[in-house]
Amino acid sequence: MTDAIRAGAVDRETAALSGRDHEQAYLESLLAGTRSSRGGAVMILGEAGSGKTALLDRCASTAAGEARLLRCTGVQSEAALPYAGLQVLLRGALDRAANLPDRQLRALRGVIAADDAPAGDRFQVGAATLGLLDDLAEERPVVVLVDDAHWLDLETVDALLFTARRLGMGRVAMVFAARDDAAAREGAPGLPVLHLGPLGDTEAAALLADRAPDLHAAVGNRIIGLAQGNPLALVELAGALTAAQRDGSEPLDAREIAVLPASWRVRRIFDERIRALPAPTRLLLTVAAADDTGDVALVVAAGERTGATAGDLGPAEAADLVRVSGRRLVFRHPLVRAAAYQGAVLAERTAAHRALAEAAPPGGDMGRRAWHLAAATVGYDEEVAAELAGSAELFRSRGGRAAVAAAYRRAARLTEDQEARSLRLAAASAAAAEAGQAELAGTLADEAGPVSSPPTVARLASVRAALEHRQGRAESARLLLVEATSEVTAHRPAMGAWLLFESAAMAWDAPDPVAAAHDTRARSAGLDFGGHPVHRGAAGVLDVLTGDPARAAAAIREFAGYVVRTRHERGLIDHVRLHGWDMILGEYRTVHDEAVALELECRTEGAVGVLPRVLLRLARLRLFLGRHRDAYTTAVEGLEIARDTGQHHLATMLSGVLAVLAALDGEEPGDGVRPGGRLQPGEGIPSGGRLQPGDEVRPGDGPDPAGRPQRHPYPGIPPIPPIPPIPIWLTRAQGLLDLGLGRYERALQRFAVLTGGPHRHLMVSVHSLPDQVEAAVRIDRAADAGPAAERFTHWARATGTAWAEAVELRCRALLATDDTEAEELYERALAAHEGDGRPFEEARTRLLYGEWLRRAKRRAAARDALTTALESFERMPAAAWADRARTELRAVGAAPAAPSPSADLVNRLTAQELRVVRLAATGLSNRDIGARLFLSPRTVGYHLSNAYPKLGVTSRAALGALDLA
Repeated sequence: MTDAIRAGAVDRETAALSGRDHEQAYLESLLAGTRSSRGGAVMILGEAGSGKTALLDRCASTAAGEARLLRCTGVQSEAALPYAGLQVLLRGALDRAANLPDRQLRALRGVIAADDAPAGDRFQVGAATLGLLDDLAEERPVVVLVDDAHWLDLETVDALLFTARRLGMGRVAMVFAARDDAAAREGAPGLPVLHLGPLGDTEAAALLADRAPDLHAAVGNRIIGLAQGNPLALVELAGALTAAQRDGSEPLDAREIAVLPASWRVRRIFDERIRALPAPTRLLLTVAAADDTGDVALVVAAGERTGATAGDLGPAEAADLVRVSGRRLVFRHPLVRAAAYQGAVLAERTAAHRALAEAAPPGGDMGRRAWHLAAATVGYDEEVAAELAGSAELFRSRGGRAAVAAAYRRAARLTEDQEARSLRLAAASAAAAEAGQAELAGTLADEAGPVSSPPTVARLASVRAALEHRQGRAESARLLLVEATSEVTAHRPAMGAWLLFESAAMAWDAPDPVAAAHDTRARSAGLDFGGHPVHRGAAGVLDVLTGDPARAAAAIREFAGYVVRTRHERGLIDHVRLHGWDMILGEYRTVHDEAVALELECRTEGAVGVLPRVLLRLARLRLFLGRHRDAYTTAVEGLEIARDTGQHHLATMLSGVLAVLAALDGEEPGDGVRPGGRLQPGEGIPSGGRLQPGDEVRPGDGPDPAGRPQRHPYPGIPPIPPIPPIPIWLTRAQGLLDLGLGRYERALQRFAVLTGGPHRHLMVSVHSLPDQVEAAVRIDRAADAGPAAERFTHWARATGTAWAEAVELRCRALLATDDTEAEELYERALAAHEGDGRPFEEARTRLLYGEWLRRAKRRAAARDALTTALESFERMPAAAWADRARTELRAVGAAPAAPSPSADLVNRLTAQELRVVRLAATGLSNRDIGARLFLSPRTVGYHLSNAYPKLGVTSRAALGALDLA
């Protein structure tokens, strides 16, 4: 916004806020926090007229003079334009974006400046918004006010909520206001909620006494009843009364509004005021309501095309419906805009949109022009449809997947040719699926109907399959893909190969994966894929599921090599989806190194949306490789970003990794994990703490006058709520804890569930087989251990990895009945572990061997093995197994050495502090670190200042000398 409009917002008379004292105090505490780098965000929810806009006006007044104010209002007619809200909010501040990292700068300019080539996903735009706000706050605090947030375009919502959740310790406050409904609540998880309920009768009476002191008492009581506690309704109903009605001599029911909800009564009053205006003024208001930019010059230029002039704004200003400040036109209240637009007849609305399209400056925002043309068109019009379809691709380049879907959908409705219409609906469906609008994607796919183009058949099949899978119907998804494979392959063999691969991957989650794999193979047996490498990959996946890992290994390795070699042929998102299938062969180090490169690529490109999937892969790999601390910090970051980007399914899987890590460290895995992990000793939420996400702030919840926090202290970015782990990983975590604590019967039961039946998950099953063997042997149930050992042996020999060979030898040692054979197998297992990259498994082998040596009365050899195992467990850490090793050492008469203070150095840090410190130790600046981690530089500095005393240093220069591995 320009300085003029900021001044206008501040100078605007603030509406009476009787009965909102607690809410005002709460918001004042939020704004005051920006002065001490304790800003934050809050969502205000309430019905129309409940005081949301008045509270935003009060925030603007409070911030005047000491904070930079940025403000925008969602507009229903512009809700499908990508970043329309962000353009209004930040266009006046874009000149301050030069300090952003290059990719973030290009992404932000691409969505705000229409003449720039856009780039990046919508969460990178959010990261850029965060960086820009943090830069602006270097001069003075920044207050962002967003009214009618429920009408913002989805891309702006994503960017602003991503920013709000990651403000950290900064001088930025963000206040959102939206209608109080389930969609608004569900759309902003992780933000505190300030709920505006109806005023009580006493508060309503006080407001009326202030605004209409001459009302007859009986009339005042009637108004209070009609307003139903809605503040704006109280003020406007009283203000609309005639003199006779005010003194009670004329009945109020003559207005025929008693049966309407309070907000609609206010709308009716605004409707009447607008109808009383001259016709040219009404037309000009309709034009202004259809425009989201607030640009007076554009509104007047468009109005002239409808026969209005600039002077026709005068009556609307005199009626206190709009205000003009500098170059901007502002509606007094969102309900006035709604009345101006929705109260106009269809011909007036279409004329307004056509005028705005014609008045658009040459070389301006072509997407906005296309939308106005579409809104002005009734019936079929291929020329407008083509222009709108072209704008869809412009929106795509800006990362606006929801806008792409909306544009193609509207273009389809303007298209008369059935085949062209179906193609556009298919494109809309695919874009909606990419935007996470699952229900809309399904509706659009159904509307597309039968199609004949192979690419369109493939696209619709993939979309429908993804929707089925998301709703828990993996078998239905698989069948859709197999049918599409049969239809497409004869015309497009490569495309058919990809569909078959998707079908094979979907079989993993089918109720009976083995049967699903056999069926997929049978249905595709007669198809010619032209020897495409992806077909080999699909065949390998099916071989694994049907129990032939030996044949699968060669095909999957060939496919994995092909994916790496052809990286340049696909985008980052598609590559992440295809990469890493050789994990199912136990190739963890190779896949890990490739995933590290993918992580760096995501961070460099600012691909925030895809980063959580890469971090999930890395977290699992680091867990498998025994790098527990790295797995923990990776999973925590992935979980935070997955939550912030609305990818709940990834969050549950990352929560599963954290549950396993907690179990390895001797903690009971619960039903949910909070990102950020366990608090360190002496560490807590900073003073001025945090609201719980989704909490409603009611009267009495704010700070008391002395500044002592009550139930909810000063607002800010709240802790992430517990996210339940994916059930199969939770079961594995519980089994590992049982095994580590010696609860072998319970452990065996859990591992039997994970490894038995058709519903088992391959990787979890493979990793659980050796655990099942150990638990069974511990309680003398060799009959249960034998089959599990045989299955693992079959898999290990087929895949040929060194660590699998070592673990297979350990299982055989546990089952050996001859001491000489057992010792030989343990020794061979330890030799196989050398350099296999699985330190946790090697330490477990040493622990079991040490226990065997102790029972064999070979105390010195047992002490050596157990000491080495203990040191490994402590480094990881894996407290449950470390305790077992200490117990065994005491049993052989050895006193376990206490870990050195330096060994516990990084354990003093939170996950976020460790990530920041490691990057700072490489010489990166706070700004560079913030760009890597999608944090503000100020938040990076906050974490460093917390980490220094824990590490015993006073500056970043000393970090390079510390062991932070």
